[in-house]
Amino acid sequence: MSNPSALSATIIYHFFYPDDVISARHFSDFAEELVNRDWKVTVLTSNRYCRYPRRKITIKEEDWRGVHIIRIIKPNWNQANRYWRLANSFWMMVGTILKLCRLPSTDVIVVGSDPQFSQFLFPILRLLNRQCILAYWCYDLYPEAIIADESNGLFRWVAQGLTSLMGKVYRSVDLLVDIGPCMRKRFDVYQNKALRATLTPWALVEPNKLHEPDPVTRYDLFGYTRLALLYSGNIGKAHDFDLFLKLARNVYKIDPQITFCFACRGNRLEELKEAISSDDYNIRLAPFAEESKLEKRLNAADIHLISLQPEWAGIVVPSKFFGSLAVGKPVIYAGPENSSIAYWIKEFNVGLVLTQSNMQQVVEKLVGIARNPDVMKTWQKNAIHAYHAYFSKKVVMDRWDITLRELLNNHTHHS
Repeated sequence: MSNPSALSATIIYHFFYPDDVISARHFSDFAEELVNRDWKVTVLTSNRYCRYPRRKITIKEEDWRGVHIIRIIKPNWNQANRYWRLANSFWMMVGTILKLCRLPSTDVIVVGSDPQFSQFLFPILRLLNRQCILAYWCYDLYPEAIIADESNGLFRWVAQGLTSLMGKVYRSVDLLVDIGPCMRKRFDVYQNKALRATLTPWALVEPNKLHEPDPVTRYDLFGYTRLALLYSGNIGKAHDFDLFLKLARNVYKIDPQITFCFACRGNRLEELKEAISSDDYNIRLAPFAEESKLEKRLNAADIHLISLQPEWAGIVVPSKFFGSLAVGKPVIYAGPENSSIAYWIKEFNVGLVLTQSNMQQVVEKLVGIARNPDVMKTWQKNAIHAYHAYFSKKVVMDRWDITLRELLNNHTHHS
């Protein structure tokens, strides 16, 4: 039974349970964990699935694990199309405001970065409820993401124009939450006076210790191999694979028993398939893993592969990094050296940053690890220790709980 005197929080996010897209899973966990910390939680979300917009969630309102879910009826507009995505955003924001007008006041409203440009909700939310704490949890930074994605054209021009409005929009926010130090620097340009916090998304699988790979899963992905490298997860516009293919081809010349596997989905998957040639004997493809099989999949590899296009630094942070650390796997990161993941790799000694200039050194490192895995064992211990010390669901949610309660306490004293 819920505590009638519990603090109340309303969460606004485009996708939620039962959707399996990674951000929906995170926000579902977020809501559930707030309930476990004695919050009364309401969620405003859509009645569609992110990747399957034609599928409809028919239950308009329900209680799930102590969370009250209210779903906004939405057309089946495809998120993959940029025009329909903007239409979805406008629809969801209007629907959210209409729903909030009928709901009782709340202590905290947490808004996620989907729907796109959800920041524009904040001035309206402030007018509707001047006393509540407004928090923004940014997974994808807009309009910067559109600028990174569009080399030119109308969309880029409009996005650049919108950046001048963001500073005014953020003035209504009490808590601005990023998911990495590089994203925090992006926010600095808006000179916002809100409380700042870095609270990262956690892994969906959180084992307490290192486990030996399941031999069947490892063989299915890599065959017989001395060193297994895995790219698992989404491969979209913010990600790249060219450096990994070059790495695999250079490694193969020295040691053919080092195998790379790409088990992914996303809008660059077909490009990846076309880029792999018939001579790439040490490069394999596998289907995207269901969540029930995820732990075995992640644990089957020795090293995980993560990528980020240079122009996307600080705009997104690939969540697969946290999943890799959680299962004690080091990473090879093909991305900008000034990004959050590159910073964490060096800080915690959990892998390598791959660039065009250090390709040969990374090749030699992998060949050496295949013959003598002691370095990898050190990386593995560092990875799982760093995860449980800084990035686990418990650590991050405890910080969320403390931060929100302190904000409310300070707000009450100054009212």
